[in-house]
Amino acid sequence: MKNLIHPLIDTVLNPHSHVTNPEKIQRSRLLSAILLVQILVILLILALVLSVDPDDFSEPTVRGAIGMVGISMVMYIVNRLGHTSIAALGYFLPFVAIFIYIPFYSGENPAFLAFLLIPLILIAIFFSIQRTTLASIGILALVAILLSFMDRSVEDTLYWDLRNMWFFLILATSLLFIFMWHLGNLEQIRQRELKRVNEDLELKVAELERFTYTVSHELKSPIVTMKGYLGSVDKDLQSGNYKRAQQDLFRIGTAADKMHETLLDLLELSRAGRIINQPEEIDLNKLAGEAAEMVAGRLRAHNVTVHITPDLPSVYADKKRLLEVLENLMDNAAKYMGDQKSPKIEVGTRAGVEPVFFVKDNGMGIDLQYRTRIFGLFDKLDANSEGTGIGLAIVKRIIETHGGKIWVESEGLGKGSTFCFTIPNIQT
Repeated sequence: MKNLIHPLIDTVLNPHSHVTNPEKIQRSRLLSAILLVQILVILLILALVLSVDPDDFSEPTVRGAIGMVGISMVMYIVNRLGHTSIAALGYFLPFVAIFIYIPFYSGENPAFLAFLLIPLILIAIFFSIQRTTLASIGILALVAILLSFMDRSVEDTLYWDLRNMWFFLILATSLLFIFMWHLGNLEQIRQRELKRVNEDLELKVAELERFTYTVSHELKSPIVTMKGYLGSVDKDLQSGNYKRAQQDLFRIGTAADKMHETLLDLLELSRAGRIINQPEEIDLNKLAGEAAEMVAGRLRAHNVTVHITPDLPSVYADKKRLLEVLENLMDNAAKYMGDQKSPKIEVGTRAGVEPVFFVKDNGMGIDLQYRTRIFGLFDKLDANSEGTGIGLAIVKRIIETHGGKIWVESEGLGKGSTFCFTIPNIQT
């Protein structure tokens, strides 16, 4: 049954094939549906009315209804040809004329003025709020002008009923504008959200492209190394130079270890992109202490003193992931202390619109041009340092997953650096 209904609906609603814009197609389908429903309803009412009294054919309301059927059919055809705006306007003007004529000049029920809301709603659907405002003001002004020419000396004349309906029309139109204003605000919110999502998607795509390029480069390097030394080992074994063969095998093992370490870091980075543990309220003082214990080996090796500011606020976050953030930042600070004689790391917070947490050191510092680069994949400013250089990329991913921001501050080389980050949902 559905296979028969859907093609039939498309046949009577879809515009001409030259209309390809999805929004225009949907608007055209909506107008066609409105016109067809109105035609069917009016024809049904006319059939019922005329079956009771065929003489009603001469009544203004019946003639107006017949006129609307004819106009609706013409506008339906115009709309199907792809001229939706013309069809909507062509429907609007005659409709207004007919339903002003019926109450004002035929002596019929003034309640027919209420039907003027139908073309106003139609204009609101297919045109901008500015055009809808002009159309509404025009209708109300026309009604007011017509009322000014009517005889109001006798209270039981049609004038008083029309005046009451005019007040109703003003009220209903005002409500319509309020509704349209609300829809306009919702549309703006939707557009802003859509823009934000598109920008985030563009950033993710760009990040994925950089990720693919960087990973292929980082994994290619140890493979080339291993392949090169395998050839050397083969020659050494054939020539009986077993000592150099052993050295080459050691280099192959080192390259394999580097690849393994890189793969593990990439796996950790992929996990950092999502919160995998139930968020909970975290005491940052205790968490910073735990992080310092986790990297105690590195801190002792570099004689680093850690000072944790007391009374840090609590946060609501993934505890395991936030522990990784503090571990990586402390480990990174200790790693790049340079030749500092009194190495020190400070963990604290700054007051503001939202607290800013920081891990500050008095180490090597960072050249200003590299302040954003250091959060990239495998971007190590010191090529001789330990690790793959992916730690800060993991930190950045975890903070952003929590909805926060991270950045680094440094006055330059030799002046230390301060890694700052925010975490929403602070529990004070």
